[in-house]
Amino acid sequence: MLLQSGRARSAGELAATLGVSRRTVFRDLKMLEAAGIPCYHEPRAGYRIARSYFLPPINLTVQETLGLLLLTKHAEANPKGPFAGHALSAASKLITTLPEPLRSACLDLTQNVSVDMRGQLTSDAEAEHFTTAQACIDEGRVCRLAYQPPAGAPRLECEIRPYALHFSARAWYLMAWTDAHDEVRVLKLARVEHLEPLPKRFDPPTNFRVSDKIGLAWQLIPEGAEHDVELQFTEKVADNVTEVRWHPTQKHEIL
Repeated sequence: MLLQSGRARSAGELAATLGVSRRTVFRDLKMLEAAGIPCYHEPRAGYRIARSYFLPPINLTVQETLGLLLLTKHAEANPKGPFAGHALSAASKLITTLPEPLRSACLDLTQNVSVDMRGQLTSDAEAEHFTTAQACIDEGRVCRLAYQPPAGAPRLECEIRPYALHFSARAWYLMAWTDAHDEVRVLKLARVEHLEPLPKRFDPPTNFRVSDKIGLAWQLIPEGAEHDVELQFTEKVADNVTEVRWHPTQKHEIL
């Protein structure tokens, strides 16, 4: 929208307006070009989209609209989660753009759906540090971290290189290389006490995968050795157990 507003804008102006780094601006410009949007640079002026090109509005189907509105039910059930407030705001805006009687129909359908999020976090630390961590991952920025591990372990203060965010077991985790351990560690965002972006940059490894870090762990911490475990359930609960895939290696047999 900025590039199509009628005047060219420099990379610095775009970065300042959007609150991101110049590196992010250049990455997004490449993405626009890859998507076939005619974005070009005017010497001594800046970037713009060709005046003859028009970005059409997004026309959602009824099913797509309902899908997005139902997803925001998770935000309603977990208001302390990252971007929960933004998701609810977006849902409100989406509702206002719907014509009648579609608007009333969608509201009626979503009012009859509820989500029960059990085991919610009690602190606001996760949402507080999520945006900072995400921005530093995107910009390849080193951070200063203060972290309180569980079980009375000593408080950790170090510099980290954040690689990825991962959601598991009702909480967000940060995968980051730490100079204190010289390896990638899994850090629970709710235990982060302080996360400060530094001017220093790093090039993230191209071969890093979250799945490689957690392996076949039951939750997040791989113990190294792998074991074959066989459980036998009573008839009363057997059907309930097989309805959920608890682990990617799981197999079941009805006796």
